[in-house]
Amino acid sequence: MSGRRLLVRLTTRCNSACQHCTIADIAHHPEPRVEEVWAEIVRGRRDGCTELVFMRGEATLRRELLSLTRKARRLGYAHIQLQTNGRMLAYEEYLDRLLEAGMTYFEVSFFGDEAAVHDAIDGCPGAFEQASAGLRHLARRGAGCLVTVPVVRANHQRLPALVDTLHGLGVGRVQFNWTRPVQVDGRWVTGPLVRLAAATPFIREALARARALGMRGETEAVPLCHLAAEDRGGADVLEDFSRHQVADVHRREASMAAHRRVSRPLAPSCTGCSAREICPTTWAAYQELFGTDEFVPLGDVGTSGALADVGATGGALDLGAP
Repeated sequence: MSGRRLLVRLTTRCNSACQHCTIADIAHHPEPRVEEVWAEIVRGRRDGCTELVFMRGEATLRRELLSLTRKARRLGYAHIQLQTNGRMLAYEEYLDRLLEAGMTYFEVSFFGDEAAVHDAIDGCPGAFEQASAGLRHLARRGAGCLVTVPVVRANHQRLPALVDTLHGLGVGRVQFNWTRPVQVDGRWVTGPLVRLAAATPFIREALARARALGMRGETEAVPLCHLAAEDRGGADVLEDFSRHQVADVHRREASMAAHRRVSRPLAPSCTGCSAREICPTTWAAYQELFGTDEFVPLGDVGTSGALADVGATGGALDLGAP
């Protein structure tokens, strides 16, 4: 049985400039001092946490990341995961120092099948080449890796091609994340977003392509009614989020379970769905902005069987961020 997991944010700063940035609404909070972060890591171990995740922004911008990783391993964290845009991993010496310090897993954001798409979403020329090099270096070292793909207007039609690109870089696991709308200075940032009904045919095609290539494909915050039966599983469905505790720049939580149901509520039309108890559904902000007409209750067929099949292989050890 997996232990508890601590998610801690070192910074909201980033060396990318994504328009869809899902932490733009908390970027005004002050960056925690390293002593505060270490105190949270120590508290997490006292609470029984054996897994540690350094959340986005870009934690590689904090020089203390290496020492915090090294000390966390000595403290007894067996799984230490870094959420990153992957650009610093292009520098092999830095990657090797992370591995030597005790980093065990890398969750890398990746945006497009080619440089023009990726760099336009990232907001920085050259980001595609850096992130690609980082993924190649991870694959060469056999490091644990999950690639998360934020699904936005600029890339949603190219997701199947993106799977081919990732396969060529040696990636074995990909997760398509439905992008959370954020409100900045009282205004919803909707320009980069795409509707579920428009994007999910391409998500389904990309997941099928991943299966054909022998890759593990999953989703985050995509309602099960938008997925093929064989794709209605993975960590977003099977994980026990009550074991996750959070030390963020603006909140601390002992359990993510209650927060998930608030941030991703069931739509009114979902009350009669056979998968309502397990569906990860999608963001409250998306439902507020675009309504819930895209949610279609599932019958019994094609739900429970698919989940039983993935239950044996799904797991929490290498889960990405909730």
